Amino acid sequence: MVEALPPTGSVGLIAIVDDDEDVASALGSLVESMGMAARLFSSADNFLSERHERFVLVISDVQMPGSSGIDLARLLQNDAVPVILITAFPSLEIERQALACGVHRFIRKPFDPDELIDSIMRVVAQSPGRTSDIII
Repeated sequence: MVEALPPTGSVGLIAIVDDDEDVASALGSLVESMGMAARLFSSADNFLSERHERFVLVISDVQMPGSSGIDLARLLQNDAVPVILITAFPSLEIERQALACGVHRFIRKPFDPDELIDSIMRVVAQSPGRTSDIII
């Protein structure tokens, strides 16, 4: 049984980190279509300059100028902020590094939007302080 999602913003912010403006915008629209709030960042370094503890999830590209998505996941590992990494250039080594950093999900482009939606729903449902508004 799936209940309606709570109003936008009631589950916390989801950070979208991608240097490709079109991809970031599309991911932000996807998150908002789920009834959640998204904030877009053009790089991992821009995201890290913010107070990241207010985010319930980070969805990031792997390859970006400056700090990579792997670097970002490594830095967030101790803060218990879940990370989903997305890449168009997968390799076993990058996937191994991502999983070693505690990444919640490693998704290869192109991907099925339903796969990402399912991952987002699972992470948000497991967030600390989260009520059972979402049943999967």
